[in-house]
Amino acid sequence: MRDPRLHESGRMNKKGEPAWRRRLQFCPVAAFFLLTFLFSWGIWGVARVLSPGAGWGLRITIHTVGLCGPTVAALIMSAILYGRHGVADLLKQITHWRVGVVWYLFALFSTLTIGFTAIGIHALVGVPTPRLNLHIVPALVPLPAGLPEEYGWRGFALPHLMKKYNALVASLIIALFWLLWHIPISPILKNASFLGLFLLEIIPLSVLFSWLYINSRKSILLVVLYHLVYNTVVNVLNIPASTSLWAVYIGMNWLLAALVVFRCGASRLKWARS
Repeated sequence: MRDPRLHESGRMNKKGEPAWRRRLQFCPVAAFFLLTFLFSWGIWGVARVLSPGAGWGLRITIHTVGLCGPTVAALIMSAILYGRHGVADLLKQITHWRVGVVWYLFALFSTLTIGFTAIGIHALVGVPTPRLNLHIVPALVPLPAGLPEEYGWRGFALPHLMKKYNALVASLIIALFWLLWHIPISPILKNASFLGLFLLEIIPLSVLFSWLYINSRKSILLVVLYHLVYNTVVNVLNIPASTSLWAVYIGMNWLLAALVVFRCGASRLKWARS
């Protein structure tokens, strides 16, 4: 006789909950990453096949829509796992603006400070520094990146990963998938050496993003600001144009991330005033 308790796809369990939803509760982050890659890589891949000669405007539109993969995946997973209240709780994190001024200062000025310091160190050793990228359009291209991404990486993935891992390990896991996700849209990542440098950049950056998110009361607003400023500064200062400058810049980010972990602890990355 067939066991009625078998968890087949779509069958309701004894609590009246679909079996597929119950399975997702055991692996929400894996499902999130899968949805993120399917959405983003699908958009970018189809666009590359169907419109290889697309104009600048259409390419930017497709690029931006694809960037929404992490947020789309986070909203879908929140809706499946927690219903409309879960979606509302995720979305309202953009309104968490009442945080200490120090976190705004970090989000808005830390990247600029590190960038100019790296350029100064680079110049002191006599290595030519790339010219600033002052073309307004290339400088503005990265601006949509923060909002479409951060509801996913920090708003959904980080809290769920921290249910099983400490904050540092969770940040490193996100860094790996964050790197892989970028591959189709980052020309520099097609070169093995640049891929390595980008990985080295993503690791401390993911830790710093987590630190900011955790200590700003899960403020998506703050991490979006940090993401936007980071991308814009790196592009305007043209840091990746010089491998040596980029290496100096990455090293300084590693130093900052190491100080954060040392000061706050790997477990929660929570800032505690002494």
